[in-house]
Amino acid sequence: MSRLASYSYWVAILWLTTLVLLSSTANFLPLPKPLDLDLGKMLQGPTSADMAGTDELGRDVLSRVVYAARSTLLITAGATSLALFLGVILGGAAGYLGGWPDRLVLLLTDLFWSIPFVIFVVLIVAVIGVSKTSLILTIGGINWVSPARVIRAETSRLANVDFVIAARSHGYSESHVLVYEILPNLWKTIFTLAAYGAIEVMTLETGLAFLGLSMPAPSPTWGGMLADGLSYFSSAWWIVLVTAGVITATLGSLQLLARGLEKAS
Repeated sequence: MSRLASYSYWVAILWLTTLVLLSSTANFLPLPKPLDLDLGKMLQGPTSADMAGTDELGRDVLSRVVYAARSTLLITAGATSLALFLGVILGGAAGYLGGWPDRLVLLLTDLFWSIPFVIFVVLIVAVIGVSKTSLILTIGGINWVSPARVIRAETSRLANVDFVIAARSHGYSESHVLVYEILPNLWKTIFTLAAYGAIEVMTLETGLAFLGLSMPAPSPTWGGMLADGLSYFSSAWWIVLVTAGVITATLGSLQLLARGLEKAS
């Protein structure tokens, strides 16, 4: 990894760490409450009191962006973890066992890939309702396909390397070989998949929020703030600029992190 790439990698980690810390400790920070209205400060530009300005109801934009990060990061982490868990279990079983488990997993992945992903998520969320739990289960329960295919291919390759064959020849059980011989060689791949998967999940959650299908108002969401800010863009550009800037920085950091992990793996 070049020096410039190394710097950008650590900048990405610093940004993501800062965002997690700010969102998780938002209640203790000197920020206005994200739902506090002040109609006397509607659509007020950045000032020393409101560094990122206010929205159409006089709410502090910076505070809402920070609090919105909490739900976005929680949904992203939960859905990505669920997708990876399913992908590793199903892909690992398919790649190692072969035969009918492999054919079954391939059939499921083809079935899920044949359905328009975004439309499927929108339909499910519209039917079962919107909550952090439903979003995590819906997005994570659908987004396992790509990780499963990658893990299947890697597990199939590792199943035929010398140290795995040696472990089998010494009489170790299949579960022992999977857990102690193959899984440790999959961790870098899993972390890389986690970073790329987080990008997909965050993009989808933000898009759902933009359409009004994520956390309901008045709870702040990045996508919801973008949608509201666009209505006032000509007179209150800072709402869109700040929100879009944070989204872009976060997705860009995840991309840099994923590339760094991919090169290191």
